[in-house]
Amino acid sequence: MSEYFSFKLVTPEKIYLEGQAELITVPGVEGDIGFLAQHTNFITSIRPGIIKVIRDDNTNVQFYVDGGFVKFSDNELLLVAEEVADEKDIDTEFISKKIETYNELMSNASDSEKNKIMSKVDSLKLLLN
Repeated sequence: MSEYFSFKLVTPEKIYLEGQAELITVPGVEGDIGFLAQHTNFITSIRPGIIKVIRDDNTNVQFYVDGGFVKFSDNELLLVAEEVADEKDIDTEFISKKIETYNELMSNASDSEKNKIMSKVDSLKLLLN
């Protein structure tokens, strides 16, 4: 049994990153999810947060994602993200600006949209702690 699995991180615009990984941790809507090789088939939505990747060469990389979904099947992980930011861009100012942007969207949002936006804001606030 292989210790690694294939992964691909994509946005609507491009393939952001792909390769082989030992472990990937994803911010699922109901909690963080860790994927190892031969994980059971799985699909779920992801919330705003940090994706952590331990690659097959034992390097670690992290990315911010602004929601999307993750699918694991046949020892392949597909992450489809609304937006991705590099680890070097993730700081308190970045997160604060995201929160500010979502708060501005709240003023014109319907009740159901407000609930979705508030969930995103809550997830972002956790990153500040």
